[in-house]
Amino acid sequence: MPVIGVTSNTVPWELVRAAGFQPLLLSPHRPRTPLADRYMEDVFSARMKNVLEFLISDAGAELNAAVIPRTSEQEHKLYLYLREVMRQKLERSPQPILYNLLHARTPEAEAYGLDRTHALKITLEQLAGQPIKPEALSAAIAEGNAARHAIRGLLREREGDAPRLPGSEALALIGAWYFMDRTEYALLAQQALREIQTRPPLAGPRILIKSPGLDRPDFCAVVESHGATVVAEDDWWGSRAAGLEIDTSIDPVRAIFEKYYFDAPSPRVFPSAAADAWFLRKAAEVDGVIFYLPHEDDVFGWDYPRLRGFLDERSIPYLTLRHESSDEIAAFVERLPHG
Repeated sequence: MPVIGVTSNTVPWELVRAAGFQPLLLSPHRPRTPLADRYMEDVFSARMKNVLEFLISDAGAELNAAVIPRTSEQEHKLYLYLREVMRQKLERSPQPILYNLLHARTPEAEAYGLDRTHALKITLEQLAGQPIKPEALSAAIAEGNAARHAIRGLLREREGDAPRLPGSEALALIGAWYFMDRTEYALLAQQALREIQTRPPLAGPRILIKSPGLDRPDFCAVVESHGATVVAEDDWWGSRAAGLEIDTSIDPVRAIFEKYYFDAPSPRVFPSAAADAWFLRKAAEVDGVIFYLPHEDDVFGWDYPRLRGFLDERSIPYLTLRHESSDEIAAFVERLPHG
């Protein structure tokens, strides 16, 4: 099956799949990015530099195209830089496609987003050389919904006072759905769930992590090495990856759009009340919160004072880190009550 790369969770997986392509999240980890360093300034995150490096290297030739959403400033800039590099014929790259989805909760943004979703469907049909058939769209929605259902089963083992699934393992199990066939994913996730349900409950304070997307389990593993259990992450890799299922009772393109517009976590959601709702609800269910603001972050830092104020008002313990510090995490976990 031909492959189309996507750069985040706000690209409609079901549209790409229904067009006959295998969607694949681009999340390479390379120690050096010599090609990307020629074009991107140091303000870009390591992840965006890695994605550009992949796309303009020989590895990128394996992709038929790359769909990039405008749901973070760095992704939008990635698209613009990629187009300029190609315009000047400096490098070769798979065809970049912009999915210009805005997450402002206004009637105008909603109408525009639906229009852009129809436009993406047309672009994918042109790339495939044939129209997307209704039955293919229904099958892709069903496949995605089955995987979401399986993820929600895993998430239930992280909830309550006696979780059985540690965050470091959950990130690996949940994150796999970005890289594989989702029908196979649903079957494997259900097998994993049956094994997890036989485990004894985990002890220790329950932690919520708020940060830019954690695309590896390393940070959770450090927290859990000190006796805590990470039960939730407010980003698009862990707890919030699945969300609700796509509505099968309405027009499928509208249903797909509404899923990614209203329910997919994005760093650019306005107003702030809509962006904060999940965090505020989940923070009331845990023993402590860890804010992780790496120096390369240019989005979350604007929200941090507002969220910190919410925790102060409710006397919810929290720790703020700019870099991974095992000693600070250990001291914080030791001070936490449990339950």
